[in-house]
Amino acid sequence: MLGLCSHKKRLRSQRGISLVEILVAAMVFAIVVVAMVDFFHWGRGHIMEVGVRRNGLALAEQKLEELRTVNFIDAPLSVGNHGPESVQLSENLMGNRTWSVAWKDDPANGLSAFDQDCKEVLVKVAWSWELSHADTVFLKGRFYP
Repeated sequence: MLGLCSHKKRLRSQRGISLVEILVAAMVFAIVVVAMVDFFHWGRGHIMEVGVRRNGLALAEQKLEELRTVNFIDAPLSVGNHGPESVQLSENLMGNRTWSVAWKDDPANGLSAFDQDCKEVLVKVAWSWELSHADTVFLKGRFYP
C-alpha cells in the first residue's frame, strides 16, 4: 500500500507542461518580440532623423562660411531674401536652403539704435519626410564690414 501512494505522488509531480501553459508562454513571447521590434524600428527612425538634422545644420553652416568669403556689398549679402537652393540631406532626401539678410545694430558699440553696424544672416534649411512631416533648422550669423 505504501508503494502505491508514493507512485501516485511521483505521477503528479511528473505531469509535465499542459497545452494551455505552452500557449500562454507563446503569447507572452510573441508580445515581447513585437514590442522589441517596434522599439528597434522607432530607434532606427530616430537615429536617421537626428542624422538628417545634423546634415541640415552642416549645410546651413556651409552657407554661412561661403557667405563669409563674399565681399560685404556683393549680391549674396544684399539685404533681402535669397534662394531657394536645392540641397541633398541624405541619400534619398532633398531639401531647400534659403537665407535672409538684414541690417542690424550692434549694441556693444554704444551708438544709437538706428545705427546699422552689421548685417545679420539667417540661413534656413527645410525638408519634408512625408506629406505630413516637415522639419527645419536655422543658423544665424553676423557680418561686419
